[in-house]
Amino acid sequence: MKFVDRWLSKAKNYIAGMDFSQGAMRYILLYAALLMLCCLLYLLAWLCRWYVEGKPDLKELLNFLHEIAGSSWIAVIGFVAKALVDKDHNGIPDDFEREDDKHDEPRARERDCEGPRRDWR
Repeated sequence: MKFVDRWLSKAKNYIAGMDFSQGAMRYILLYAALLMLCCLLYLLAWLCRWYVEGKPDLKELLNFLHEIAGSSWIAVIGFVAKALVDKDHNGIPDDFEREDDKHDEPRARERDCEGPRRDWR
């Protein structure tokens, strides 16, 4: 239990230590924590039901495992994993910064192609 307490206090200090400019990372971390909490709560409820009834509800467990192994969950985990990468520590996930660069690129290309205007009169 001490391990969980240390881990939670470390996570709390990390999130509390983020400044205002790192808001995107804060929301992504909270979303990831919420996903983990929901999965753990579901499994805990399943274990409690097993303890009370005396037999496991394997059909329910298989449905849960089938759901979290589905493509939508894998997409969510992929999104969260990509969004947690912030190598330059500016508070904006690197994947989101690359998307902004892609949107700016066509405008820069248009400026380069225009060149000087010539009047052919």
